[in-house]
Amino acid sequence: MRYILILLYFFSLSYVNAQSANFDPNIVINSSIDTTSVKIGEEIIYTIDVISKNKYNIRFDEKPNFIPFEILDSHPYDSIIDSSKISKKYSLIKFDPGEFWIPPQKVYFDQSVKFTDSILIVVNDVEVDTLKQNLYDIKPIIPVKRNYQKILLRLIFIITLLVIAYLLYRHYILKNNDNSNDVTKSLYEIAYEKLENLNSLNPNSQIEFKEYYTILVDIFREYLESQVKIPAMESTSKELIVRINMLKDSGNYNFEKKQIDKLEELFTKSDLIKFAKSLPTKSDINLDLITIRNFITSTEKIYNEKYEKIQEPEVEDQNINILEYIKNFLKYSLVAITTILILCVLIFGYYPVRDTILLNPTKKLLDKEWFTSQYGSPPIELSTPLILERVIDSIDLNKFQMGTFEDNFYLSLDFKDVVQNENSVNLDLIKNGLINEFQVLGSKNILVKDDQFTVKSGDTALRLYGSLDIEFNNDLYRSNFTSIILPYDKKTIKLIIVYRDEDRYANDIESRILESFDIINEL
Repeated sequence: MRYILILLYFFSLSYVNAQSANFDPNIVINSSIDTTSVKIGEEIIYTIDVISKNKYNIRFDEKPNFIPFEILDSHPYDSIIDSSKISKKYSLIKFDPGEFWIPPQKVYFDQSVKFTDSILIVVNDVEVDTLKQNLYDIKPIIPVKRNYQKILLRLIFIITLLVIAYLLYRHYILKNNDNSNDVTKSLYEIAYEKLENLNSLNPNSQIEFKEYYTILVDIFREYLESQVKIPAMESTSKELIVRINMLKDSGNYNFEKKQIDKLEELFTKSDLIKFAKSLPTKSDINLDLITIRNFITSTEKIYNEKYEKIQEPEVEDQNINILEYIKNFLKYSLVAITTILILCVLIFGYYPVRDTILLNPTKKLLDKEWFTSQYGSPPIELSTPLILERVIDSIDLNKFQMGTFEDNFYLSLDFKDVVQNENSVNLDLIKNGLINEFQVLGSKNILVKDDQFTVKSGDTALRLYGSLDIEFNNDLYRSNFTSIILPYDKKTIKLIIVYRDEDRYANDIESRILESFDIINEL
């Protein structure tokens, strides 16, 4: 019995060990990469393959450690597939050259952990041979067609606002003008208009007669109180006659006695109509209206002669109107010009509009109609904004110029005879000759670079370019230059272009000229 128990113990122990992944010989873990040698920044595919005959809950580390490598991507895997093989892939990258180890990675089998093998990776630096590799110019800017849809919408919105503002302004001005016209009417004109309106009435009943005479007397009282400055509205009829007689006696208003008597009779008649219900005739109404009108007219005449200044002649009013017209014309012209400038800036840009208005010299050259002409022998075809002029003081009369060396843009084309013993291909001599020529013209701080240039005919020329300072009127102007030197038969053709640094249009002019540079081999 004792031996049987010992046998069962060892049997169960071996069974438990067989169920633990740490002691399972049927588990195989392989780690591999697609390449062991890569370049800086090249992707590495790292793969973990797990093979197991027994079933385990196999898991990979959720936060794997691949330092010093960086993880680009962690590819998914199917963990519920009932298969004996499971694969997991990672994309890695490294940006430093050298030899590096991919560290062992954890693989979980239930509660047990197993590790992959580490792998050595060689990251190679990218070799750049500047002697073998050609150097190229920077690619030019590619023009993109401008989208004017947003600009047009903005212009429509701005113009609409301007129109609305103008209409409101016009309405406000006209309204003020109407009000000002009412204000500028004289007291006499107001009283006269009221009397005319009253004359159009035709009273028939006693109530209408009473209302008619009340309005007639009030018109007279209002005028007298406003113009003569007496309390006419608060005075009774007798008091008002007394005040008018006082004005006459004081010599301020030379009223006629007959007018005052008629006015007194009118007041008496008015009181009878209003209080005693008396009825006047139509002829009485017309005579009373004329009496009030004549008295107001006499008062206005006396007032103008004594207290009012003589009115200015109409010529002065016309002058005022002319000045007002000029002022309005200038104001609206300024608004229109400002609007046009804003629209032009939005469409064409600030600098083209500004330089066009200020007559920028190089902008004028670029916008001119260009000429294509032939010069010298062998004939050189060149497109320029101005036709080149032959230099009169040149010895062999084979030099042509556009402008002077002090101008914003200067061009010269020179045809020089080649001496048989002259070493025309010596680069240093050519550079020194160009520098000496610039120095004679008054230049300093000359920096020269060189490369090759191909003309339209296919001939290869030497291009010298760089920068220099031009001294003019005790000031230095930083400028750029380009010189194309082409040995041809027994002539050395030399083209020189000089323009101010930071000129916005000179580069376009230079490019257009150089693109047209050609040798005419056949006439």
